[in-house]
Amino acid sequence: MIKDKLKYSLRHNFFLEKEIKKIDAYFKLNTLKETQNQAFLKLIKAAQKTTFYPKFYKENGIDIYKISSLDDLPKLPVLTKAMVKTNPKAFLSKKMPIGIIKGFTSGSTGSPLMVYRDLKAILKENAYVWWYRNNCGLTSKDRKISFRSDLNRTSLFKFNKAENTLYISPNHLNKENARQIIDKVKDFAPKALISYPSTAYNFALLLAKENTKLKIPLTFTSSENILGFQREKIEQLLTTTIFDWYGNAERTIALYSENDAYYEPPLYAITEYKQTEVITTGLINTTFPLIRYQVNDLIETTSTYSATKKSVEIKSIVGRLEDAIVLKDGTRINRLNRDFTGIEGLQKAQVIQVSLDKLCINLVKEEEAKTIATNILEAKLRKRLGDEVEIEFQVILEKDLITSASGKYKFVISKI
Repeated sequence: MIKDKLKYSLRHNFFLEKEIKKIDAYFKLNTLKETQNQAFLKLIKAAQKTTFYPKFYKENGIDIYKISSLDDLPKLPVLTKAMVKTNPKAFLSKKMPIGIIKGFTSGSTGSPLMVYRDLKAILKENAYVWWYRNNCGLTSKDRKISFRSDLNRTSLFKFNKAENTLYISPNHLNKENARQIIDKVKDFAPKALISYPSTAYNFALLLAKENTKLKIPLTFTSSENILGFQREKIEQLLTTTIFDWYGNAERTIALYSENDAYYEPPLYAITEYKQTEVITTGLINTTFPLIRYQVNDLIETTSTYSATKKSVEIKSIVGRLEDAIVLKDGTRINRLNRDFTGIEGLQKAQVIQVSLDKLCINLVKEEEAKTIATNILEAKLRKRLGDEVEIEFQVILEKDLITSASGKYKFVISKI
């Protein structure tokens, strides 16, 4: 109890409120350019103190000490994950004082990366997250439920009084515990659910099997791309509005959803959207500066700039580059998940591209269903993939779906 109170006080305090007010103030500026310029130059000063950047820029014909404004950013070379992974400590702008914390990417691509964050960067990240949640109608004092995988097999629930959050073990979302979980959530009457999209979807499926609906006004998802069929089921069974936060462990990009679009929170990062990648420069972590860092995600932007949001309007987050199916002629097929919507008997699916001419598709059958309408599914897929790709369907148990070390579910897994 005391430990929970201490952790809460460290994360929710005067300093957090001050940072949130700063974010609100950015929206009152006529332009963000000068503020961005100052933040960028601060990042360059930090980069000058690292062992990596002076040498890296010199090798690419750039004197790091002559970078004078944000206008110089496009001239700088692109930084890749592989470069950072080789020697993460080379990116530290200071020695390892007390307060610098190691973090890791999820390793969903098979290649986890170690990153460093100081307390100031952690505070800023927390401020952006809670700025968004506050604007969506949630405060830290409101009742919340969240699924947490670190609860052991004997613990179904844990209530954190300081956070006013009921934690539920995602490992126990099954028929045996269904009524106990549903009744507990009903009695608790949360204002919000905070979850991975895939876990929220599992919860919605549990409700469907029990022929039950809940009313949880707000659902906050993050860490995975939310798929269309997941969104539909979650909104229907939880009677909820979904607010999605997109980001990365490196803290070089963040996007938040509102209505049918995504926007950049101001002064979190400087983002360059390319056809097959995003080039990102994080502004909140000067201890571990990542400048023009390559993120292999496909993000569709529009030509619309929202003056009120201080952001370009993002049409959709398609997914990682490796989430596309690649055909023999080089065509990349994205958003395959939409073809799995409305398939009778299908609860979940996972597409594994074994080679350019073969897909293995794992299907999880609904509990009451006798069969899955694979003929309809294949017909839909053929319209997009053509006839040259072999499609092999396999019905598996839900526990046999492939997830990352941190429990993240990926709809498409590429082995090519």
